[in-house]
Amino acid sequence: MKNNERNFFIPVNGTLFEVSEDVYRAYYQPIWKTRYHAQTNGECRITKSQLWMCDGICPGCPFHTSEKYISVEAQIGDSDLAVGDTLPDDSPTPESILMDRDLIAALHKELDRLDPEVKRICELIMQGKTEREIAAETGKRQSTVNYQKNRIFSLLREALKDFI
Repeated sequence: MKNNERNFFIPVNGTLFEVSEDVYRAYYQPIWKTRYHAQTNGECRITKSQLWMCDGICPGCPFHTSEKYISVEAQIGDSDLAVGDTLPDDSPTPESILMDRDLIAALHKELDRLDPEVKRICELIMQGKTEREIAAETGKRQSTVNYQKNRIFSLLREALKDFI
């Protein structure tokens, strides 16, 4: 075989048979077309390294999904309107950014008013620690930590009621 020549194979009953390029293309063309449309419509999750396993028969295939996905660029009917044009804009507005800034400033002001021991509990809560972990770290009982946490949240809720 020369360097620029390739061998072409098709599976027949689990065995690969060498065939000409024309037979190879005739065999795989409909499979490629089916896979392309399935992937375009979000019905096929086969990866590039697994393409050799595709036989073009989607029902029953482990990579086939019955879920339909729609692109945000998809046109709606005959209009020039795309699906993405109908989605709400979730980006923050200047007003919401200013409100968040004011809320954070008020929260910091309230946290600064707390005594150091209570402030430490807040820090540990913000780190994602459980009440049991906070109790072990601060040397308090878990019920005490629970009481203080609820008291802190109640105080903050009351102080920040204009923002929430």
